[in-house]
Formats: sequence, structure tokens, C-alpha cells
Amino acid sequence: MDDSLTDDIPQVDDGEMLFRKLTVRGWIVKKGDGAIRPSSAVFISRFDPISVDIASKTTPEESIKEAFALVGLIAGLPKSLGCPVVEDPIEGNPAHALIKGKITKSKARQLATASSWIIPPC
Repeated sequence: MDDSLTDDIPQVDDGEMLFRKLTVRGWIVKKGDGAIRPSSAVFISRFDPISVDIASKTTPEESIKEAFALVGLIAGLPKSLGCPVVEDPIEGNPAHALIKGKITKSKARQLATASSWIIPPC
């Protein structure tokens, strides 16, 4: 892990649950059984870190505002892939955090596969 990515910003504990908002194109419907799963695309950002909320500092209802679905994943997974998870409270959202570092397609697939629905799409 590249320590310059964190610059002494407090890291989120490995065991913390993170919430990730999903917008309209944030999930895939499997052909055949119609099962819905998160898309790996929600964990890829070309230029910015991935925005998440720390579950212990918020509620699913607060996190899903302005989104259509919500998934959860444990902070230790992106960290184990070399992507630090750092606290980044912002005005109106003290639970805000960032997954930093380069998230490849392979890493994004791992994150999506490990995610579970907190609030599935309607």
C-alpha cells in the first residue's frame, strides 16, 4: 500500500462495514434467473477515490439519499487489495470515507462480488 495515499489521515478499521450508493446503472440483472447483483462499475473511478459511508456512523436510510440502492462491504477487503480506506467527513455527512488507490477491473469485480445488498433496488 502506498502510504502517500493516506497522508496521516485516519484509516477505517478493517472490520467496519462500508455503505456504497448505487444509482440507476449500478446493478446487473442476470439472464435466466433474473437475480440482481451489484455492478463492478460502481467500484471504478478513473480520477477520484470511491466515496463510501462508514456504517457505524450513519444509517442505511441516511446513506441512500439521492440513490436507488445500497450495498455493504467490509473495509478490510479494499485494504487487502492495496486500496486504503480513509475517513473523510464532509459537511452534512460525518460518516463519509474514501477508498483510495488504483482500482482495476479485477479489484472492482472482487469488491462487487463481496458486496451484499443493504437496500436492494426496487
